[in-house]
Amino acid sequence: MSSQRRQRGLALIFALLGLVALSIAAVALVRSVDTGTLVLGNIGFKQDATVQADRATQVAIDWLNNASKATLEANQANAGYLASSTPELDPLGVRTDVANRVIIDWDFDQTSLASCAAVPGTPASRCVPPIAVTGNTAVRYLITRLCATTGDKSAAGNHCASPVSSVAGDAADKGGLDYAKPIPLTAESGGLLYRIIVRSRGARDTTTFTETIVQIPEKTS
Repeated sequence: MSSQRRQRGLALIFALLGLVALSIAAVALVRSVDTGTLVLGNIGFKQDATVQADRATQVAIDWLNNASKATLEANQANAGYLASSTPELDPLGVRTDVANRVIIDWDFDQTSLASCAAVPGTPASRCVPPIAVTGNTAVRYLITRLCATTGDKSAAGNHCASPVSSVAGDAADKGGLDYAKPIPLTAESGGLLYRIIVRSRGARDTTTFTETIVQIPEKTS
């Protein structure tokens, strides 16, 4: 009888161990499902923010197409536009390799240029304000013309980036690369390059930064 009682006691212990193992597996499964749902939700929020950034980019392109030559040759603080490439520009506000960096005041919390010194990291020499998309202040953009300085692109000391294309060669050269006979490149005429930086903030403070380089036909007036 005592042997049977001991066996029954061991069976109870094994049953309890099995129940604990099943409970742990169930908890792990629930946590896994919750994590997967959270990840999918974050991806959805990220995609939504990216779509909004794409719309802002189109708004910026429309502004460039409608702006006059004189407008595009000068900084437009109220339109989120810089007429030079501004190599010191720090879109994310994290650069430490530039002594006189220029930050983008995405949140409009810099009340003056001097207040930029309070931004963490290397002190900035100045701030530039982006422009908010009409009807959606969570999406803001800044445009920079890819030129060395402001003013006319042909002015002394000014150099502007422009697309390049290959020069037509012999029929036998088409589709081939040859170090002995490289295909020459020449700058295309009829347009300059512009950089559009967009910050889009969505649900749960999801933030997306996008950067687009576009070519806009040159303006005559």
